[in-house]
Amino acid sequence: MQGGKSNVIAHPSDNIKDYITIIRQNLFIIIVIFIASALVTILYVTNARDYYKSVTTVKINKPQGNILNMELIPGMQEAEKDRFIANEIEILKSYKIRELASQTLLDSFKHNPNPAEYFYIVNRNPEIKSDVVTQKTLANSLASIVTISQKRGLDIVEITAESPSPYESKLVADVYANTYFDYSLKFSRREVTAIRKFLEEEKEKKSSELVKSEEDIQAYMQRGGMLYLDDYSKKLIDQISTFEASKDAAQVDLMSKQTAYSELKNQLSKIDSTIPNYIEGKLNDQYFTELQKKVAELEIQKELDLSIPKDEALKQKVISEYDKKLNPLKQTLNQKTDIVKSAINANTPEEKRTAADRFLQANVEVQSDKAKLTSLSKLLGKYEGDFSKLPEQVVELAKLQRAKLSAEKLFVILEEKYQEALINERSQLGNVDVIDEAVQPLKPSKPNRQLIIIAGCILGLGIGIGFAFLKNYLDRSIKSPEDLENRGVPVLAWVPSIEELREMGSSQLEFIVANKPNATASESFKALRTRVTFSRLEEEPLKSILITSSIPGEGKTTVALNLAGTFAQADKKVLLLDCDLRKPRVHAIFETQRFPGISDYLFNNVNFDDIIRKTRLENLDYITSGTIPPNPSEMLGSKQMKDFLSKVKSKYDYVIVDSPPYISVTDSEILSRITDGTIVVVQASKTPLDAFIKCHDRVINIGDNKFLGSVLNNFNFKTMYGYYYNYYYYYSRPDANKTKDLKNKGKVKTMD
Repeated sequence: MQGGKSNVIAHPSDNIKDYITIIRQNLFIIIVIFIASALVTILYVTNARDYYKSVTTVKINKPQGNILNMELIPGMQEAEKDRFIANEIEILKSYKIRELASQTLLDSFKHNPNPAEYFYIVNRNPEIKSDVVTQKTLANSLASIVTISQKRGLDIVEITAESPSPYESKLVADVYANTYFDYSLKFSRREVTAIRKFLEEEKEKKSSELVKSEEDIQAYMQRGGMLYLDDYSKKLIDQISTFEASKDAAQVDLMSKQTAYSELKNQLSKIDSTIPNYIEGKLNDQYFTELQKKVAELEIQKELDLSIPKDEALKQKVISEYDKKLNPLKQTLNQKTDIVKSAINANTPEEKRTAADRFLQANVEVQSDKAKLTSLSKLLGKYEGDFSKLPEQVVELAKLQRAKLSAEKLFVILEEKYQEALINERSQLGNVDVIDEAVQPLKPSKPNRQLIIIAGCILGLGIGIGFAFLKNYLDRSIKSPEDLENRGVPVLAWVPSIEELREMGSSQLEFIVANKPNATASESFKALRTRVTFSRLEEEPLKSILITSSIPGEGKTTVALNLAGTFAQADKKVLLLDCDLRKPRVHAIFETQRFPGISDYLFNNVNFDDIIRKTRLENLDYITSGTIPPNPSEMLGSKQMKDFLSKVKSKYDYVIVDSPPYISVTDSEILSRITDGTIVVVQASKTPLDAFIKCHDRVINIGDNKFLGSVLNNFNFKTMYGYYYNYYYYYSRPDANKTKDLKNKGKVKTMD
């Protein structure tokens, strides 16, 4: 009976069952990998070092402007704000901050030199004779110790430090935050600090000049010079010194503003180099310059006229008259400035627009100070002419008094501006506020041992299952009946793993149908007998059956022996013929001598009756291989062999022929031609599919009716088909189930 592909439609759950089958087949390996992974994980968490985490929270604010003149930076858009925060985070991560923080940490060790409270700061290299690591080493370590993270949608940044020492984790977090705070403060004050330092230097210079001028006057007096000046000279000197002080103050203002102007120009040029040139071209226009010059002259003249009258009403009248002249000029000047501002702000991004507006304002202020300085110089020139006309006897004292008064007035102006710059510097609070200082942790933050163990076990289970599926994918052996049936190969029987054989100490343990007729394997051989009996429904009965395999060690001798035994148990006269003339095994199973056997008979060395041997089964005889011939293939293909096979077929109902592997030698192929049918034995999880297909095709090529089917040997029925293994076991092991039922009944009685 030839088999074909099954017409049964596969159910979707079959795939799941296949996966479960693969897992069951490799359950031992999966368990081993799982246990190994669990042990490695437990070993790791047992020896893993505890790490403590401490967090400092800081708030990053947008930059503030000059508090004294209230020139605040325009409000930031949300995108610009996010970009500003992102830039600050990058500054926090920079090597500069880590370098400064590492220096502070090393200084902290000097105040608390207890190595037990430190881990990263303490030097652990015995080759270096130092208690602490170098600043560069610690700065590099801080990159992995400290983590910077922004809270989503907020201006809050968390500075997290981790260390095996709880004290060190708190120290690092606090020092890092304070270092960033100081750096941000210094950075935000950089412009006003530069102005303050410049004014401080100028003030010191003028203080020295004032001291020198006083010393010069004292020296002049000691030489017997004039002691007094007339009222005109005093008034002239006072006016000149006032204008000289104003001129010097204007010069100082111009220099400080030019410094800020150059800084703004550099910043704007990095964004767009065309804007500074455009603004300078517009504001250096002659009309614009003349307007600024006229405004500066009127303001200076206004201050001069206001210094003459003492009456408040007259002063208000002077102010009103000058404002009538100044306001139209200032309005025109502002209009011109607004035109330039509108031109540069059109279709300009916020970041570029802000920088351009600041640069424009700085340019206007610089030009105004230049005009003011020019006007003061011109006005001072007129008074210089009057000063040169003083009498000769008073000129020397007048010069000394003029220098002293100029230095005094300029020093007062510089002192006021210095104090203003100092207040402005101190009012700059920076962009960072420390919200929460770090707290020394009481328990470690990692490792999370429980989570690691769970993850390690899951990983081990995953690796084990993955290995099982990979092994199954790479394994090209035949594992289940479906592997054969899906290729159109009929499967006559599945012979399960004979677990009962392990309990038997006899050399005849392979003869399971005789030793344990109620075993599950015996039932499989009985099923094989039935299917072989009805495998060919023809006039000529099936009498000689060849049992072979594709490769050695697949259990063909065991199958041949037990198949012969089942036929004998069915009252059939059966002969088991060992035609494996290369590595015979039948004699070893029955614990007898190999000779005389079939080879001795074919050589006419013995009679037929001499080679026939009985078994303890009444209807089963066997013939051993006999003496190993030098030419087994030629002997099996001889006429004597064919005549012998015809003779035994006439005497027995069935002749079961054991043979060598099909692919190894040609013996089986020769025997297949002279026997009635061939059964190919396949061992589950061992026989390569390619080898079996090659063997199958050779048998088919001899004749379509030669191939009876295959037998899947050593098939782990429980592993592959556990979902109905219990039912099979129940019906194939009635004695065991009766014992189990009696025990259960006894339990019930006891409970009653």
